[in-house]
Amino acid sequence: MAIENGNYIKLSYTGSVNGAPFDTTDAEEAKKAGIFRENAMYGPVVVKVGAGHVLPGVDEDLAGKEIGQEYTVVVPAEKAFGEHKKDELKAVDKKALPQKVSMLDRVTVEGREGVVVNKVGNRYLVDFNHPLAGQEVTYVYKIEEMVEDPIAKLAGTIRLFTGREMKVSNAHKNFISVEVPPMMAMYNQNWMMTEYMITQEAFGLFPEIESVKFVETFPRPNLKVDEPAEEKKEE
Repeated sequence: MAIENGNYIKLSYTGSVNGAPFDTTDAEEAKKAGIFRENAMYGPVVVKVGAGHVLPGVDEDLAGKEIGQEYTVVVPAEKAFGEHKKDELKAVDKKALPQKVSMLDRVTVEGREGVVVNKVGNRYLVDFNHPLAGQEVTYVYKIEEMVEDPIAKLAGTIRLFTGREMKVSNAHKNFISVEVPPMMAMYNQNWMMTEYMITQEAFGLFPEIESVKFVETFPRPNLKVDEPAEEKKEE
């Protein structure tokens, strides 16, 4: 059965530039390429075809493909990470940067990440373009299976949006509950927007519900209580 826009699928992929992988769902491939991250989640991801969950050039290529087959798509810059824009090169005073900055260091300025590409006097030229802007990329991908269960669809979408597993429950008819890791807002600066996106996804998948509840539980710390010292007996 050919995949159509609107279908939810489990997708495996590896993206590369000039033969060098930069992104993959395969942990072993990541290790071989030297891009493995200990805290990253590997394995197929759940995406909704045509919803922009992957790069535009990959998203457009998914429709019409078959489950279980491997495909390769070459994505031009404008449908990958965008063209390299000159207006994204900004001169930044060294006072706004860490004390020690070298060429090609990644820095954060006013919440934006960029790369130091030049220095003139007391000012540094920082490139805020995506590191792969202006480059053609190649993706090898495989549609592992179709996802039919609404709970699995929502849980997979949450993982895609946040990079974390969250338990989803529809035990109540009127609402969906999502268990959120403690202090999520501290780890994800865009959490309020992410909550909104998850809510809209849930309303689309469960037209019968009235609300979405995000349940954030803070367990009591395991406090170590010192045992009373044993009284010294008189001889």
